[in-house]
Amino acid sequence: MLPAQAQTYVTDATMDETVMQENDRMVVLFFTATWCGPCQYMKPIINSIKDEVDVDIYYLDTDNNTADDILQVTSIPTYYFIKNGRKLGQTTGTLKRARLIQLIQRHDAMTVTGDLLPYRGKPSKFSIKEGHSKELSYEGIDKIWYDAAQLNATAWNYTNESSHLQDVQAALVMINRSIELEETVSALETKAFLLLRLNRKKEAKLVIDQGLKLARKRDEFTGILEGLLERL
Repeated sequence: MLPAQAQTYVTDATMDETVMQENDRMVVLFFTATWCGPCQYMKPIINSIKDEVDVDIYYLDTDNNTADDILQVTSIPTYYFIKNGRKLGQTTGTLKRARLIQLIQRHDAMTVTGDLLPYRGKPSKFSIKEGHSKELSYEGIDKIWYDAAQLNATAWNYTNESSHLQDVQAALVMINRSIELEETVSALETKAFLLLRLNRKKEAKLVIDQGLKLARKRDEFTGILEGLLERL
């Protein structure tokens, strides 16, 4: 275990032995990157409180880890206030020293409840398939592999007739992953379009039926799926 006031970088692989320790200590997980000016501005401020506040502060480089993608950290600097592996709160942006201390103390006084921080994300039975376009490189897809909405939005871009076949095949894997993370009517619509683009009509029919059932259950719009059904 690191010294109580040590500040160090953590990685996806070392989160368990640092940030996630259930030892009743207050933890601040600071999401940062070398190119982030506000992050660099905050570092001396963070360093200056180490002798005043009883807290473990860890840095996570968002360029070299996936925990930030899984947790959907969309801007940096972001600070997670954690105790016993559970997030008590978060904030974003540059902070005055007094404000940072205040936030740490406030969260330290809170009752710890809720689930463990899901930084590993949901595992997948699918493997990333690269497409023809630059957007669908392994690195590009891997960056959004834990974001159901972004996977769906990206896959949708390859449902048109002019899309390269390799891109359509890659997009199908992406939409399968999106549905694996969160089944939505929109994602099922995207999958049906992609299957039709690949001339896999039987599978498309099953997905359309699945989507219609879900849409009716949730009282959502069915027009797109009904239109696809008419094309079969």
